[in-house]
Amino acid sequence: MSLLDCVDHGDVDGAVAALAELGPTERRALLPELKRRRKEMAVAWWEHAGPRSLALLVAGLGCNTAPSSAFSWANGIGSAAGIVVWQSGAALTVVDRQSPQWQAELLHRIADRRPGVWFGDEYPAVERIAHAAGEPVPVTEGVVLAWQRHHDWPSATHEHRREMLQRLIQAPSTPSLVLGLFDVAGTGDRLGEAWRGAILGLVEAGVVPRDEILDRCLARLGRGGRPGDQRGFQRLLEQLAPTPEEIAARVRAYLPLLDGLSPVAGLGQAQLAEADAAGLLEPEQLAEASATVSFRSEKKLLRAQLAWLDRSGRRSPAWAAVAVRGAVEVFGQSDVDLQERALKVAARHLDAAGSALVPELQAATELLGPAQAARAAELFGLAAPAATDGSGPYVELLPPLPQRVPLGESLDGPVAVAQELAAVLAGDPSVAAFERTLDGLVRESFRDGEALRVALKPVLGERPWATELNHWSPQHWWIALVAAAAMGDLPAVRAHAMLQGQGPLRTDHQERFRAVTAARVEEAAALVVFGTVPFLLATPSHADGTLEAAVLVERLAALEAVDGRLGAVDLGQALLRVLPTDDRAVLEAAGRLRTVKGEAVAQWIAEGGLPGQRTDRVPARPGARPMVTQPGLAPEHQALLHPVLRRALGPLVDPEGRPILAVGDIVTPYALAVLPCHREELAARLGYAIIDNARSTANRSPLLLQLVEAGGPAGPAVHLTVACTLGAASAPDRTAAVDALLLLAAQGALDPARLGTDLAEAVRSGVAQLNKVALALRQAADSGAHATVFSVLRAALPGLLAPEPIRGVPELFAVATDCAAHCGATGPLPEITSLAAQRGSSRLLKEARALQAVLTASS
Repeated sequence: MSLLDCVDHGDVDGAVAALAELGPTERRALLPELKRRRKEMAVAWWEHAGPRSLALLVAGLGCNTAPSSAFSWANGIGSAAGIVVWQSGAALTVVDRQSPQWQAELLHRIADRRPGVWFGDEYPAVERIAHAAGEPVPVTEGVVLAWQRHHDWPSATHEHRREMLQRLIQAPSTPSLVLGLFDVAGTGDRLGEAWRGAILGLVEAGVVPRDEILDRCLARLGRGGRPGDQRGFQRLLEQLAPTPEEIAARVRAYLPLLDGLSPVAGLGQAQLAEADAAGLLEPEQLAEASATVSFRSEKKLLRAQLAWLDRSGRRSPAWAAVAVRGAVEVFGQSDVDLQERALKVAARHLDAAGSALVPELQAATELLGPAQAARAAELFGLAAPAATDGSGPYVELLPPLPQRVPLGESLDGPVAVAQELAAVLAGDPSVAAFERTLDGLVRESFRDGEALRVALKPVLGERPWATELNHWSPQHWWIALVAAAAMGDLPAVRAHAMLQGQGPLRTDHQERFRAVTAARVEEAAALVVFGTVPFLLATPSHADGTLEAAVLVERLAALEAVDGRLGAVDLGQALLRVLPTDDRAVLEAAGRLRTVKGEAVAQWIAEGGLPGQRTDRVPARPGARPMVTQPGLAPEHQALLHPVLRRALGPLVDPEGRPILAVGDIVTPYALAVLPCHREELAARLGYAIIDNARSTANRSPLLLQLVEAGGPAGPAVHLTVACTLGAASAPDRTAAVDALLLLAAQGALDPARLGTDLAEAVRSGVAQLNKVALALRQAADSGAHATVFSVLRAALPGLLAPEPIRGVPELFAVATDCAAHCGATGPLPEITSLAAQRGSSRLLKEARALQAVLTASS
């Protein structure tokens, strides 16, 4: 068979044989036909996957006489058909027939691919082509990772590992590739026991120098990286077990480890201390190590550093001075136990260090709490800490209140609408883009439908949006249904069904806020089909979804003037978005509306919009998460709202009075824009989703702050959501909770007693992690909101101490002590007073006494 027949029949071996019979000119002449077949297969590659694709790949690889075009051909077809190109024996046979120069260029193109496009086990092909071309194996990122995977054997037995080591020793490419492991990102994840044993074996066999491996291992750890990637190199350094002399020769390489991940810093600290114990370090090197460690937060590292300083300080006055200065650097830590340890180390070595350090100690005592500062004055013979004279009153630092961002003018013309639609379909997730596009489609279809169709055609293409979209489609794609209606692709019978709630975007048991967006889009599409609405009422005035009352009244008056039709969902959404106003001109204009709906809207605006629902906290039960309930809409507020909106605001308590846990809703910007003036109702229905996302480190953090920025009262639901998220697992979520806390305080909407009580319940129920709460509140305090944080902790601490103190509560004591000292808070707490009076030396009692000392300092 000819080469083309072999391709058509999927005969891979035949294609390899046919290529052998053709010269370079004959092979090049077949390329146009091969490209035509490739184009045909690309239309529906899944129908041609398998032997036909591989035969076409092999044929094109041989007929492209330039290595660059051969490489592009093979990878282009292989990626589409799911073929691991350089694992194919047929493809490699074709490569074997080429000249060494051709093979060398292909080798480097294969090796230079980014790691993400390497599939299967392609390293043997690289080694085979390199051997044929007489070239060394290239040491690139992709090659190193492929080589590591090729030899990896995580569950290998001792015998298998010995065989692996022998293969590596015999391979000429091993020395350069082993060193490449230390330069390429991602190799540490696979540096398991088998690989570490192999590297140690290669060092012992003299294949790679021990000094080189040790230097590169330290350099890799010093660069930092992900915990998983660093772990393999950390364990390798442990197994290399450098001698004190080797450590001392590499002190400059060890010092960056002290600033790395906690396990890496601990190992670096331990090995440096080992070299110091052998008398091989200089005082200046210990001082530099201490300066780095003293700024870390891990107590284990700090305790170890103080112990190291204590041991070294006994040698001579020079070492004693280093010990005192190193201990003083720990004074800035908030942990009372660490402060006391540092005081003892400094006191123990001060005599040997000399009186020249006393001024430094005097200045450093300002970092200590009141009790520790007094203790330092006693130990070092310093002047007693000066009392505050009140000349510099404490100033609370809170963030400025956010300003609403205008949505902007309506899109001007069909081309602008088409451009905005293209951005939304491409993935712009913002509510502003969605709303501007929705409004523009309705306006332009009413104004000049033909011009809009011309502008939309290149954006929509031939894709059948009207029949393809459903409730599973990405939410921002739904807007294409309105565009399809503008194109005339939506039959009137389907549009009528949509107005009855039977459209493709709706389904039973749909999330309540997603259902609102679906109903709005379907209604807008139907109204475009019927051509009865010149614009939408609910298009917001601001990017957060809020609507100015004056704008709504103006739109209603314009609709009355042209006898336009009102969309039920559109009207209801507009009412839930309208901002309260006391502007007499707006109220008078609303009073001039003459239709039945217009008069009802005027009354709605005059009464200040939808009143907030009463929120009740469900008493906490052991092992149960804190909950809130709301009764739902009052009957008099339901008439103007479409059923989908009434469902969104439905009760959170069943007819028997049992609370209904609001679960299943997904937190999105679209959901928050449904109720932009009612944050308490949003928090009651979406708060649990935000909390659960934070617990699973899903990082929906910006949406919590957006929720709190919404208007309306901040009641139990808002406070409970913020309290639970302060103990989130992920740092971005905690930061968002801190921002929300500070914003509530800046608005004057924070109830510290409520938030503190919720915080204690959230910790006791396991929804919030106490150690994470301490980190979050420390972050809030460091921003300058010491009084706000202390007011919350004053309410939270009693619930965390009774009936039994929760593990980790000393961290909160330390935060409370620092905040109280900064803002001048006084007035003892009975629970703290009782705890501080107990005998003992635990950290809990020490922190309680420190807080008690601050709170009673004025008396």
